[in-house]
Order: sequence, then C-alpha cells, then structure tokens
Amino acid sequence: MLSFNAKNIEDLEEEARERALEVSVEVTTAVVKALNAGVDRVVIGILSSLDMDLSVDRANYLEALETNLVRCEEAEEYELCKESIKWIKKLRE
Repeated sequence: MLSFNAKNIEDLEEEARERALEVSVEVTTAVVKALNAGVDRVVIGILSSLDMDLSVDRANYLEALETNLVRCEEAEEYELCKESIKWIKKLRE
C-alpha cells in the first residue's frame, strides 16, 4: 500500500506524478490481487494528513489496468504485465 506525504490535493497530484512508476505498479498489483480474490474494492494508498484513502472499485478495475500497463512495462514488471493483460482481456468480454 502506498503512503503519501502530501498536505493537500495539489501536492498529492504532484507527488503521484513524481512517483508515477511506483504508483502504477502498486495500483496494478492491488487490482490484480483483488480480481484474483474476487474483491469488489481495493485500497491503493493512504493520505493520513488529509484522513483519506485512495481506492479502486470493481467498476473501475479495467480502466485502472489499462491506464497503468505502460508504466508497469517501463518498470520492467513483466509478470505483472502478463497478469494485467490476462485480466484486461477477461474484463473486456
């Protein structure tokens, strides 16, 4: 799970951009695990300074996987990419 240090939404956006590869790998890993376990919502990260969490609901799993696939490839997370592509295909059916 990701932990963010930002004090506001604008800082969170900047921090997420700076940590883009890490965020994409974590999002993809969490969504794949959630799909394998049949979970409908997964928490990706926390922002304790604003008392909020970042999560993905089942309705958005496909979009999350598609959006983060390229960065997972950049991070050389090839097994994760393979699992992600498998789930993308299943979710598109």
